[in-house]
Amino acid sequence: MKKRFARTTCFVLLLLVSALACSTVTTGIVPTPTFIDDVIPLPVTAQPTYTVDITAPPRWVEYERALASVLLGPVGNTVPDLSRDSGLCEWALWGQKGNQVYVWAECQNDEGTATSAPAVVVLGQDGHITAVIMPDEGWGNIKELFPEPVWKRILNNEFDAVAAMEHIQLRRADPSIPPLIVEQGGIMP
Repeated sequence: MKKRFARTTCFVLLLLVSALACSTVTTGIVPTPTFIDDVIPLPVTAQPTYTVDITAPPRWVEYERALASVLLGPVGNTVPDLSRDSGLCEWALWGQKGNQVYVWAECQNDEGTATSAPAVVVLGQDGHITAVIMPDEGWGNIKELFPEPVWKRILNNEFDAVAAMEHIQLRRADPSIPPLIVEQGGIMP
């Protein structure tokens, strides 16, 4: 009887230890949306699943060029020109749903023209940016472009535009300084 009790106790303890060990393995995993309306809050700390071209410039350069091209470009333009440097940008990642990344960005060109606005960064199948969509003037379509958790942040004006512009000015004085989001360790989706 004592042997049976000891074996049962050992078996239960082994199961308990195994269960606890397995539960710690899952910490740090990025949540996967279960419904189409789920929004993954950013910044995400998991590595991207697409192949990274080691000869390409850092991922944040693509984001900065796309954001500057559209935010500082002609009204209504959504197709970014990634081939040239249109200005400096600071941005905050506020969420992602599928291939849409929700940001607030502030960009300034060399002449001093600046724009601060929310935007939807659209990623292609290869993970590269295919479009940047800004809200209509007057932001009448905010609730159509952004999911509720993001448009609430937009309407609460949670982006620190003053700090963003100060960092842009630091970067103008020293071009080796990356955007603040890069300095803070953010990973671009």
